[in-house]
Amino acid sequence: MVLVSHLLALGLYAVATALALAPFAGLRPAPRALTLGAPLAGAAVHVVGVAQLTPVGVAPALSILALFLVLLQVVSERVFRASAVALFTGPLATGLVSLALLIGLGPDARPVVGGGRWSLLHITVSILGLALLALAFIAAALYLLQFRELKSKRFGQVFRLFPPLERLDRLNHLSLVMGFPTVTLGVLLGFGLRYAGGVPVDAAQIVWGMLTWLVLGWAVGVRVVRHWAGRRAAFASIAGFVAVVLVYLALKLAAPGTERFL
Repeated sequence: MVLVSHLLALGLYAVATALALAPFAGLRPAPRALTLGAPLAGAAVHVVGVAQLTPVGVAPALSILALFLVLLQVVSERVFRASAVALFTGPLATGLVSLALLIGLGPDARPVVGGGRWSLLHITVSILGLALLALAFIAAALYLLQFRELKSKRFGQVFRLFPPLERLDRLNHLSLVMGFPTVTLGVLLGFGLRYAGGVPVDAAQIVWGMLTWLVLGWAVGVRVVRHWAGRRAAFASIAGFVAVVLVYLALKLAAPGTERFL
């Protein structure tokens, strides 16, 4: 059932990605009900598969990250009318689910034994915080693309299909503001599990969690305290997300393995 659910989700995410890319290929835009329905249907069957897994290890974590990205995509479309978010989240979710399947979510996949409910909560909350940071990055990238289109006075598909700059800036701001307390909770739970609960938590996980927390704190600080907005805030979000990803890759290369996310 794990394999079937993920394969169905993969197919629906691929359809949602194709629908998002269709207008840029000169095709007629799909109805909004379809652009929302495809990822929602994919998320629904994805939840069935994820519910049978414990989010410990690279493959389950990638699968849950893909699920959160799709759910955030749907929320962005519903609340901000930012359908262009799917240009990033669609391919990313499709790729993450594919990678999870290749790593270990096969027919013989079994639930991984974790460290209890607190450990599962720590991992799930931390992945949600990472998804929110990714959404802030996506909103920032869309902002810069739209800004470049306006500055060059090329009113093409990007201008017609992307949300206004102000809306993308608000999406970036909200993603950061929501992501910071989420990551903070994840880091606190990690410290609690390691130093109070006796659950083994790798030092690399603590280091990466603290880095993500510091990056998000800095990004929120320059937006809220220093009142950065627009291009400066977009560049800050992109730089922060790239730093988090690069450090993760460095830590993963230093201690490879698929039995844990780091």
